[in-house]
Amino acid sequence: MPDRFPIKELMVDLKEFYTISIDSTFIEAHAALEKARQEFQSGLKKYQILMVKDNSGHVIGKLSPMDLIQGLEPKYRNIIDPNSLRFKDALYVIESMKTQKVLWDKPLGNLCRTAQHAKIKDFLKFPVEGHQISEDSFLDEALHLFVVGRHDSLFVLENKKLVGLLVFSDVYDHISQKITAECQLPS
Repeated sequence: MPDRFPIKELMVDLKEFYTISIDSTFIEAHAALEKARQEFQSGLKKYQILMVKDNSGHVIGKLSPMDLIQGLEPKYRNIIDPNSLRFKDALYVIESMKTQKVLWDKPLGNLCRTAQHAKIKDFLKFPVEGHQISEDSFLDEALHLFVVGRHDSLFVLENKKLVGLLVFSDVYDHISQKITAECQLPS
């Protein structure tokens, strides 16, 4: 694999994704994600991610199924920044908070009430340092960001403007093809 493989060759242009307004409700986002999922499963679309537009029509973030489900528990926003969710021992912290009735007391019991009132702008993932990369970057830099941040995708920027997404599954496919073509398995 070349050391300087440009990410532009793997980047997905924003127009490949469905979009939704920042002012959309949880229910509207769910409906849009369901449509994207159905088209993904039927092979019509390659991704089931929504790009989120501001009131000026500019893409400002993304919404995945995981983001939507995290939006069901608004208490998490009070203690965890969704753009940098990192605890050294996250399970211990979350379990202790559940035990103390601080988080997810009955998330599915309040599902419809929460979903009716939640807005995606309250739990949207925005491009932040460590989760974004310049379109002129190379794959080695992107791999570092994927591994360190455990991201499923990276926001691709051109002059500070969001222009695309580098999706980890595409990066993995590229690396896997290189391994198959260039690496010999031991006999």
